[in-house]
Amino acid sequence: MKKQKVHREMNFSRRGRALVGQEMFHLLDRAQIIEREGRHVYHLELGEPKPYPPGRVINRTIISLLNSEVGYSPSRGVSSLREKLAAYCAKTAGREILMDHIVISPANMLIYQILDLLCEGTDTVSVFTPGFPTYIAATKYIGAKLHHVPLVMGSGFNLTRNSIDRALSVNPKLLIVNSGNNPTGAVYDESVLRYLLDQAIKKDCWVLSDETYSKLSFQKPYFSLLGSQYERCIVLSSFSKIFCVPGYRIGYAVADSRVVEKIGLSSSTLYSCLPVFVQEGIAEGIPIIDEFTDNRKRYYRKLRDECMKILSRSSNLVCVKPESGFYLLIDIRKLKIDDRDFSTTLLNKYSTAVTPGTSFGCKGFIRASICGDTVDVKQGLRQLVLFANSFHKNTRKGIRKI
Repeated sequence: MKKQKVHREMNFSRRGRALVGQEMFHLLDRAQIIEREGRHVYHLELGEPKPYPPGRVINRTIISLLNSEVGYSPSRGVSSLREKLAAYCAKTAGREILMDHIVISPANMLIYQILDLLCEGTDTVSVFTPGFPTYIAATKYIGAKLHHVPLVMGSGFNLTRNSIDRALSVNPKLLIVNSGNNPTGAVYDESVLRYLLDQAIKKDCWVLSDETYSKLSFQKPYFSLLGSQYERCIVLSSFSKIFCVPGYRIGYAVADSRVVEKIGLSSSTLYSCLPVFVQEGIAEGIPIIDEFTDNRKRYYRKLRDECMKILSRSSNLVCVKPESGFYLLIDIRKLKIDDRDFSTTLLNKYSTAVTPGTSFGCKGFIRASICGDTVDVKQGLRQLVLFANSFHKNTRKGIRKI
C-alpha cells in the first residue's frame, strides 16, 4: 500500500502571503472553464477592447518581426518611441518634455514599480475609492499602509476638495489619483485637480496621476497633470486602451529624469526589457493617437447611452453615467446580496462575467465592461437585467443575502 504524500506548509514571505491578484482574471479563468464545457459566455469582466487596432501599428509590428528585431532593447524603452512620445506629450502639456522624462513599461507594472521605489513599510499611500484594484493590491504587497478615501455616488463619484483634504490629512508619502476613473468613468474638474496639486506641494507629497483613459473622455474636456512641473508628480498611461492592444502590455510614465532612471533600473532588474517589435509598432501609431481615439470616443459615448437604456429596464439596478472609458459601475445594493455572490451566480447561471465592486473598494456594486463585441455586450447586460429582475422570486429560493 502506497504511503499518502504529506504536503508540507509553504513558508512564503510576507510579500508572498500578501499577493491577491486581480479578481477579473480569476473570473476569466472560471469563464474559460465554462466555455470549454461548450457554453457561450458574455465577457463583461475585462477592459479588453475588441475593435481592430490601427492598421499601421499592426503592420509596423509585423515588419519589425520580419526584420528579426527580436533582441534586447533599452530598459527605459527604445529611443524612437520615447522621442515621439515626448514630443506628443509636450504638445499636449504645453511645456517642454524630453525623452529623458519618458519611460516605457507595462502600466500595471509601473504602478507597482513606483510604489516600490517611493514607499517604505512605514509610509502611507492614499487612494480614492472606487479605484483600480492594483493600487490596493500593490500597496499591500510592498507593505505600505493604505488610506482609503471613499467618493460619493450622489455626486457622480467626483473628486472634491473635501476628499482631497481627507486624503492628505494622514500625511501620505504618495497620493494616487485616477481621472477618467476606472471603474466609475468620472472625469475630474480642472479646478479640483489644481487644488490637489497645490495641496500636495504644500505637504511635499508625491502624486501619481493615472491617466490611462484620458484620451477616451467623451463627456467633457480632460485636464491632465502633464502640464505640471512639480518634480514629485508622475503621470502614467497605457497604450492598451488607446490603441486596443492590451496584449502588447505596454504603457509609459512621464516623470522627473531621476525617477525615469530608477524605473529603468527597476525594469532591467524585474524583466530586462520590452520587445522591440511591440515598441516599434506603438511608435508608428503616435502621430494618429488623437484621430484614432476621437473615433473611439464617439463609439463609446453612443454605446454607453444604449447600455444605460438596457439597464433602465430593471428598477433594482442603479448606474451613474460614465464620462469616459468603457465601464459601467452598477449599484446592486437594492438586491441585498453580496457582490461576489451576485457575480458568481450571474456567471454560473446566466453565462455573464462581471467584476465584483469589492475589488475596487466598493461593496454592493459590480463593474461591467462594454468594450467587447457589441452584440455580446448588449446581450450580457440583458442577462444581467434578467437576473436582477428575478430577485423577487429568488428571495424565496435561498440566494444568500447580506
